[in-house]
Amino acid sequence: MRLYYNQLAAQLKQGLAPVYLLVGDEPLQLQEAGDAIKKAAARAGFSERETYLADKSFQWHELQNSAGNMSLFATQRIIDLHIPTGKPGTKGSSSIVSFIENIPSDVMLIIRCDEWNVANEKTKWVKTVVDKGAFLRVYQPKAAELPQWIRKRCQSIGLQVDNDAIGLLSMRLEGNLLAAAQELEKLKMRFPNQTITGRDIMGLVADSARFDVFRLTDSLLEKKPARAIRILRSLKKNDISPVVIHWALERETRMLSELSFIRQQNRNVSAADYRKLGVWQNRQAIIQSTLNQYGLSHWEFCLSQLSKIDRMIKGRLTGDPWLAIEKWLMSFMR
Repeated sequence: MRLYYNQLAAQLKQGLAPVYLLVGDEPLQLQEAGDAIKKAAARAGFSERETYLADKSFQWHELQNSAGNMSLFATQRIIDLHIPTGKPGTKGSSSIVSFIENIPSDVMLIIRCDEWNVANEKTKWVKTVVDKGAFLRVYQPKAAELPQWIRKRCQSIGLQVDNDAIGLLSMRLEGNLLAAAQELEKLKMRFPNQTITGRDIMGLVADSARFDVFRLTDSLLEKKPARAIRILRSLKKNDISPVVIHWALERETRMLSELSFIRQQNRNVSAADYRKLGVWQNRQAIIQSTLNQYGLSHWEFCLSQLSKIDRMIKGRLTGDPWLAIEKWLMSFMR
């Protein structure tokens, strides 16, 4: 059978397969899939584990011998076989096929491969796994999927986070679930029994620069371009990630865009509107003044340019994100 990562838990409840093949270049899901299988196996009585690393020096007859070896205590065993390259070679392929076709009922085989090519799935040994057991390939989540992954992860560990925090974490940790999982565990210890906000995340990213990031957005509203550029260059000099700056600028611009849209509907911005968008009372006057100077089309243009800067930061668009942010600041205040 073939499984997706999110189907594994249900499959393990239905019954253990004699062999599992776990492949992919996303280490966290690969590790956790293996851990889940081993825990389920332990509950079913598999109390011993033998581990083999199939590198260039590995002797494949060791795998065959392990199947025939009687356990000292007559217990069920897990054979944990790690093939880093995903390519066992001719001898290895033959040994794996023979092992699976003659696997004892008190033995479970778990094969893990870090590197993987779809061409491997046409080989006899992989087809044998699919026929006799379970094949699971893990994938890096796409950028659009990461916020949902973070949200579910937070729920699973009892961590409360707001949407701003999830957005900022997604930008900072894109493509690295292992780092994301570690970061969330740290947040749980640092902020017990409270909802974590985007400002909390920014504070952890760079406590010393937190004030300057918010001064940057205030400089925009106050139409002080020289001050804004000076703050931006100071942030760069202090190795503050452009991800953090982009998040703050996008958050501010999106808020202005939504308020401008409300005004375009021929109604006044209410206190409830400000509360919904997280605008403190002491900032409402300057925001109102800014809204009086620009229409909705201006904010939509600024957001479109921020989208391009986001792609530069992620390496998906050619350009210097720091220079682009400087130009963006000037266009914001034009």
